[in-house]
Amino acid sequence: MKRFLFLSFIILLPLLSHGQEKKASGSFGFAINSGMNGEIYPIRLVPSITYLSGKSQWELGAGLHPYIHKDQRILSLELNYKYFPNGTDSKFNMYLITHFSYVNNKLETYYPTTYNYLFLNGGYGFQINTFKGVYIGTNMNVGVSTHEKNSKNPYPGFTTNDLFDKFGLNLAFQFNIGYRF
Repeated sequence: MKRFLFLSFIILLPLLSHGQEKKASGSFGFAINSGMNGEIYPIRLVPSITYLSGKSQWELGAGLHPYIHKDQRILSLELNYKYFPNGTDSKFNMYLITHFSYVNNKLETYYPTTYNYLFLNGGYGFQINTFKGVYIGTNMNVGVSTHEKNSKNPYPGFTTNDLFDKFGLNLAFQFNIGYRF
């Protein structure tokens, strides 16, 4: 439990930064994030709505999963918080990221199984402003994950487990492209 609390504190550290400039308003936009994660299927596309205010950017999106089996259904939600210590005005911008993700994976096979995953990661990345309003970026983040498994499979290796019973470390990479209005 101590390890979980310590990792959660490190991951949420960008949210505690209050060195932001006050601006009258922010700007909305959209982004497409692509994530690669060690726990779930490697290719996820997440169209997101973004909001940039000062040195902070929030992203909220729902996942699309192009490479899944015909007897499978995957739903996912993602929330990203990016903090740009030096702002977003230059060509190359570094940022700290806090990433929260929920994934529901339902398999309709001979023994139906449902998995629910929660990920809380923190990391570092960079963003390149290509031309007015358009940017591309990438990041690497590490954090904690947990999952719930409900299965009707009678074999001992497929026993059900509850969310927050087990925690594990997670490493993820993201690539994104976006536009700010």
